[in-house]
This record gives sequence, C-alpha cells and structure tokens, in this order.
Amino acid sequence: VLLREVQALTLHRGQYTTSRRTAAVPQLQCTGGTAGCSHVPEVVQCYNKGWDGYDVQWQCKADLENIYRFGQIEVSCEGYDYPDDPYILRGSCSLLFRLELTEEGERKVKNSGSFGSGYYQSRKDSSDSGTGAIVIIVLLVLAFGVYKLFLGNQQPQQSFGGSDGFTRPSWQSQQAPPPPGFKSSFT
Repeated sequence: VLLREVQALTLHRGQYTTSRRTAAVPQLQCTGGTAGCSHVPEVVQCYNKGWDGYDVQWQCKADLENIYRFGQIEVSCEGYDYPDDPYILRGSCSLLFRLELTEEGERKVKNSGSFGSGYYQSRKDSSDSGTGAIVIIVLLVLAFGVYKLFLGNQQPQQSFGGSDGFTRPSWQSQQAPPPPGFKSSFT
C-alpha cells in the first residue's frame, strides 16, 4: 500500500503490527509524558492530514478523559521492500506517543496532590531518592573501610630492645619478610 494514500489507521492497545522484514511491535507504544503511561487508550485512530514532501502528517484521536491529551506522536510503518520504501506492509503501522495532562488535568493534580499518575510519579521519585541515599551510604562505608585498612594506621609499630640494642619495626623482630613495596628508608 502506498503510505501517502492511507487515509486512516486504527490501532489497538495490546495488539501487534504485521511484520515481514522486522519484528512485530505493539501498535500503541506510550513513551511517557506528564500524564505517564497508566491511561493508554483502547483504540486510537490516526488520520492522514496531508503530505509535507517527505512524510505523511498525522492527526490522532482517541476516547480520552478531558484531563489527557496526546503530546508528541510518531506513526511508523514497515517499508515493504526496504526501510524507506514509500510502499508499506498493510497492518504494519504503530504509534509512538506521549500522554500529557491538559490544563484541567494539571489543576486536578495540584489540588488533590495524589491524583492518578501524578501520585505514582511522586511515589516513584521518592523511592528513587531513597535508593540513591542507600547507594551513597554504602559507598561511604566502603570508602571509610578502605581508608582504615590502608591509610588509617600509618605509624609503624616499634619493638624495643632487640638483641643487638637497635630499635626495629615489629615486623623485623619476627621472621616474616616486609610487605611488598616496603622500603626500609620509610621507617
């Protein structure tokens, strides 16, 4: 089918595109927005509003509550023989969209504080910040442990009264050799 001649598309939530050269994808794919993706419509119809010389310009409509609207939309169809083929595989179109709050929806979210996806978004943000705090605490504990292990005990322990009357570090009075990289001039 020549893409320019397609007048309308009807896309359904939970259904997949027809595919020939690529993998099938969901017909409706929400990519975020101020309303989140918890209210994806059951059916969306997109209408061909004209050709801009490069691509079809689409207008998409769905049965949405007054507080939601489509934001950025992108209709993608599989080219029949190659990616930019002007002829597309019938049934291969999908819609990527952002779901935004209308002014009325934003007012409701501000007034109630726990309305719809705004509530879930704020809960998600607070749990993300809690997880971030835990990660920072763990990293600080690890850094402190490394500090104490390698840098916290810099003064060598001395053992007095060696058999020849000289003062030696404690490791010299025992039979074990010095640690690797240790230079006796550092004592």
